[in-house]
Amino acid sequence: MNKNIKSQKRHDFNVRSAVLVVATVMTASMMAFTDVNSLLYQTSVLTLPEHAPFDGTTYPIKKVPNWSKLTSEKRDFAFNQLSDGDFIDIPYYDPQQLLIKTDTLKWNNPVDDVVRNAKITYSTPYMGNYKLDGREFGGSHLATDIKIPEGTPVYAIANGVVMKSSNQSDGFGVHIVLKHNNFPNLDNPSVKEVLYSSYSHLGQGMLSVGELVTKGQQIGLSGRTGTATTPHLHFQIDNSKATYHPFWPFTWQQASSAGLNFFSAVNDGLGQDLAKETTVNPVAYVQKFLDAKTASVSDKPVEAPVVAVEVPVAVADSVTYVASSDEQPVVDAEPVVAPEPAPAAVEPEPVVAPAPVVEPESVVAAPVVESPKEIIAGKKVFTDIEIGGRYFEATKYLSEKGVIKGYEDGSFKPDQTVNRAEALKFILLSIHTSLTNGDLPFKDVRQSAWYADYIYTAYKRNIVDGNPDGTFRPKNEVNKAEFFKILFNGLSVDIDPVVTGAPYSDVPESAWFAPYIAYAKELKILDPELKEIQPSKGMTRGEVADAMYRMMTMTK
Repeated sequence: MNKNIKSQKRHDFNVRSAVLVVATVMTASMMAFTDVNSLLYQTSVLTLPEHAPFDGTTYPIKKVPNWSKLTSEKRDFAFNQLSDGDFIDIPYYDPQQLLIKTDTLKWNNPVDDVVRNAKITYSTPYMGNYKLDGREFGGSHLATDIKIPEGTPVYAIANGVVMKSSNQSDGFGVHIVLKHNNFPNLDNPSVKEVLYSSYSHLGQGMLSVGELVTKGQQIGLSGRTGTATTPHLHFQIDNSKATYHPFWPFTWQQASSAGLNFFSAVNDGLGQDLAKETTVNPVAYVQKFLDAKTASVSDKPVEAPVVAVEVPVAVADSVTYVASSDEQPVVDAEPVVAPEPAPAAVEPEPVVAPAPVVEPESVVAAPVVESPKEIIAGKKVFTDIEIGGRYFEATKYLSEKGVIKGYEDGSFKPDQTVNRAEALKFILLSIHTSLTNGDLPFKDVRQSAWYADYIYTAYKRNIVDGNPDGTFRPKNEVNKAEFFKILFNGLSVDIDPVVTGAPYSDVPESAWFAPYIAYAKELKILDPELKEIQPSKGMTRGEVADAMYRMMTMTK
């Protein structure tokens, strides 16, 4: 990772900037469909009153927790459970700060804490992605997510009038859209336009359609309504080119046609040109005209360090939103940053886990996802997976997605352990990673092997490393510790190396693999109710299928 950091703010951090908290796989409901169409009809015939002229902006959130100092006990507290001393003013939104690599953060460094708090607060930047790289225009997420406790007051950013006040059981949940007439353009303030600010996943809305709103007026309380999994504010500004509000730049059909689910579509930047055409960088807009009396006054940005940014190349494949059709509203649940635990000693991670002697390559097991023959008896996908059984939903889903297929006899062999080559293919197919080929540096991997391209792709993308003796050991059994490291490396997840408390009784917090296991538990890929997980035990095909299914859908 690059650490070319200039200016007086030379940062050396050690924190996770963002924890990927993926939400439920969702479908737009008829309720959502009816809500938007009735709203479009209503606003087409309703004459809204004229609001007060533009006189500057203010942040939609005034105070956020001091995440760098918040104790673990308080991380899940609601706003009214925290004391005044637990809060700081909302950090300045600086795209350069959001790019700073998280593994360079120092604890108890006041300068670093400023950046840490900003990265946690602005968990997903404008036009960002879910690779946790903090990059604007790295995807097609056209809002900014602001992490806040439940019940945090939410304010109107400027004078306006309520054009939408909706309470959906899914999607955006409780959300409010304000219309702002004759507002300055972000890039050319002398040009005036109509803008629409939206505030989603509220716990409570305080306004009705047609109400006039003044800058800084409280309009609601934050929450986790709709399909949000964690309290946060989805803050978005659309312009008049958007056909509905809040807007979304692609549909489910478009994502499906591109061979993507919603999460990977955002990461790939599907619809980014349309997103840039129809929206405005929301927090940048607020800061440009912060408390300005005229459009010519702008807030002076805080000096930010110059950084050399490492761009992750692996694409995560899971779903946090559901795209709308042209008639449907977006349904979304943003990834939100979890506060960091207190630092603790972590032993260095070995290059590779100990492994037995490698057998000749010719005896490497057949790949999990090779394509023999798939047997479907009625609704039964594999002969040895019972309908309604432990791995039925996972194998059915992955089979339909083309990630797995069975053996010649129609079986899946869920209890058979998985080797390193098989695990790589499972993971790379699941996250839709394009394969590349080239000369491999491992003396025990032939270029003609079925798994050569998978190993080369994973090696070039820093997902896996070889052994000190120059081998890769493709036949070696993959245990849980290794598997989850490979999985999260493939997803380019910035794992916090510090773990406070053993995630399971047989996973000490100082173990090199504890951060990966703790994160898998946090996402419920591993059952949080288990007492132990046997991290050194080999992963079976059924367990790998179940883990990938949970990662791709996050419904459990």
